[in-house]
Amino acid sequence: MRVPSGITRVQPVVLSGYHGSPTTGQVTIQTFDREQRLRRAFAGLGKWWAVALFSVFIPVAHFVLVPSFLAYGAWQFFQRLGTVELATEARGTCPDCGAEQALELAPRWRAPQPVTCRQCHRGLRLSLPS
Repeated sequence: MRVPSGITRVQPVVLSGYHGSPTTGQVTIQTFDREQRLRRAFAGLGKWWAVALFSVFIPVAHFVLVPSFLAYGAWQFFQRLGTVELATEARGTCPDCGAEQALELAPRWRAPQPVTCRQCHRGLRLSLPS
């Protein structure tokens, strides 16, 4: 049985900077239920453990690579298991320079969140409207 990819919603946000009045933007957020999180977690675990299995054949380096990939697979498992909401896309206008742009967010959705303008390279604060 195939699990749907999750519920997607668009969340309005406010961008505030050092100068000017705050501007608005939007973030696309994907929400996962428990079964979807479990499937994502096992997919991540399986992928990195498969990489660990194939790295066994690399001479000398396998002493470091195999344990590293096994540990990273376990870390990915718990990260994905705990991720209820995932920010997939964010757009907004910089309040300092006025540039409309795609914003880089941390994968796990949280607000407020620091972001950086790609034009003027100033730090901005992305938060939910009150």
